Amino acid sequence: MNTAVKVYTTKDKTWINAAGDPVPVGYVTKPDIKKESMAAKIRKAALNVENELKELHTAMNAAFAEVKALVAQEFEIKNNRKKEFGKGAFTWFNFDKSIKIEAEINDIVKWDNSIMTEALACLNSYINGTIGDSHELVKELVNDAFTGSKGMIDTRKVFQLLKYEPKIKDKRFQKACALIKQASSVDKTKLYMRVSEKMENGEYRNINLNFSSL
Repeated sequence: MNTAVKVYTTKDKTWINAAGDPVPVGYVTKPDIKKESMAAKIRKAALNVENELKELHTAMNAAFAEVKALVAQEFEIKNNRKKEFGKGAFTWFNFDKSIKIEAEINDIVKWDNSIMTEALACLNSYINGTIGDSHELVKELVNDAFTGSKGMIDTRKVFQLLKYEPKIKDKRFQKACALIKQASSVDKTKLYMRVSEKMENGEYRNINLNFSSL
């Protein structure tokens, strides 16, 4: 993907602003010149970090695949049967357990919006037509599942709703569950990994790779 970024310096006789208008460098203010230089430096550093993170992610995925194969091989030798790896958490350590690697394999679910809209209508019909403890619980789950952050469906909350399918026999709730199952499909499987190191107090410190938690 080609970038639209153009970094100007005082050597450029003409700068082009966001509206596409040419501006002689002599009319560019000193604060704008300084911001141009600082933005360029931060972008360059950020791109370097992005590339390093991509390389780290590739290396971690390769390491996970290799360790998983080794664990499966060791299990098969000891137990004379194959080890099946499903979704969920997988953790391993270095020899003295001073480094901990945690991996979690999750399916990224894609929802059919039209079917989920029909499922929501069935759930609302059930909520409006019943009373009791299950009513309040389902109402709360529905609100959380279908009005998540940024208007997105909260997959975890939706699957919590499905856990009540065997308990709630109401036809409207049953139909909603059937529609939810029909609406879901696995878009892709994603591997999340976390690296921790043991501190002198015996506790593990997560090596922070997330700017939002700094």
